[in-house]
Amino acid sequence: MNSTDSRPRVVAFVPARMASSRFPGKPLVLIAGLPMVEHVRRRSALSRRVDEVVVATCDQEILDTVAAFGGRGVMTRDSHLDCVDRIGEAATIVPADVAVIVQGDEPLIRPELIDAVVEGLLSYPDVGCANVLSTISSPVDLANPAVVKAVVDTRDRLLYLSRAPIPFERNAGIARYLRQTGLSAFRREALERYVGLPPAPLELVEGVGFLRMLQNGMPVQGVIRDEETFGVDRHSDLPIIESILKEDAKQRSLFDQITG
Repeated sequence: MNSTDSRPRVVAFVPARMASSRFPGKPLVLIAGLPMVEHVRRRSALSRRVDEVVVATCDQEILDTVAAFGGRGVMTRDSHLDCVDRIGEAATIVPADVAVIVQGDEPLIRPELIDAVVEGLLSYPDVGCANVLSTISSPVDLANPAVVKAVVDTRDRLLYLSRAPIPFERNAGIARYLRQTGLSAFRREALERYVGLPPAPLELVEGVGFLRMLQNGMPVQGVIRDEETFGVDRHSDLPIIESILKEDAKQRSLFDQITG
């Protein structure tokens, strides 16, 4: 946790909503006896760079559940186009110099990754947003439109994001394929500008919110990590998550920390 007034106030926001075309009610599904949103909230609180964790939702049921576990939540509108717009509203209720977005369906998120995205943002004064990227090693993931692919420049700043498998591999063995993980950090000014902009054409055609920034000339710093994050998209993912919590020593240790 931050302990000095000279450091920026960092708030981790966890967006969560009950409506989901593939998995309705996902945030409150139990994983090893704990609602998924609580896994994310408690792990986020272990980050050494975070001052406060806030769940941003448009559902009273989620708000009540978080409160019952002693956490803080804020109610937002149910009409937001994407999670960044939702966090933009939440940040008007809970002010932050740096707003970290930790997806509510990432129950295996490691606090060290949250630290990394905050530090990646603060390392570049000219950048308003940082986004964790991870390596794509599976051809199935590369072809999967649910996996957002990223292309970066020589400084690891985002050039483009797409649901298509980019870059096209005309010459084999050269490209490094990267995915957008959804873990990101915004300076306050960049977040305010983002939510003040209209949806961009590329954002709408690809269904990728961060293209609003790129199409408006806002730099986004990629923070590349070899490890993959594991989001829950469907019921069949739940046994996999619980198996990892049992069999992976680091994940088991984190689970013990948040439940002990």
